[in-house]
Amino acid sequence: MRRVIGWSWKVLIVLACVAFQYLVHASFSSAQSGQFVLGLAAVSGISHAAAYLFLLWYFARTLARGREPLITRFARSVHGPLQPGMELFTRQVTIAWCVFCATQLIASALLLAFAPLSAWSLFINLLNLPLLAAMFVGQLVYRAIRHPDFPRASVLQAIRAFTKDASRSSSAEMH
Repeated sequence: MRRVIGWSWKVLIVLACVAFQYLVHASFSSAQSGQFVLGLAAVSGISHAAAYLFLLWYFARTLARGREPLITRFARSVHGPLQPGMELFTRQVTIAWCVFCATQLIASALLLAFAPLSAWSLFINLLNLPLLAAMFVGQLVYRAIRHPDFPRASVLQAIRAFTKDASRSSSAEMH
């Protein structure tokens, strides 16, 4: 019973997030103009751009000479020492995430500049999470095909690696 309640809350939270994104997009689609729509566009656009700029910076800074790529660091944190082929693969995945984030920013800017506001809203509000999920799934499928014998990490292990890395990064930047 306790498990059902736990999953129910998670499902409700996900549904609420999806519903909110839909309502924001519906507001763009139904409104003609006005300060409300412009304010909503500013909030939506700034939060979308800020999130992807942060992610682009977070991944790209680890690709500098002498630094360990972010996905390599995560993989090493979960699995220990990596074979050279896996180090190259994890570097390529880090680059792929940079390309994904940059593409999101460029597509958003181009849609905002040249498409109707409702098309831009569709991209940043409704397609954002499915595209992000597609990137995660694509990465997992590619890894399963390219490196079928490499052990898989659970979602919990991945979250632990991310939080461990984030706390290590923030403490290193403070000193």
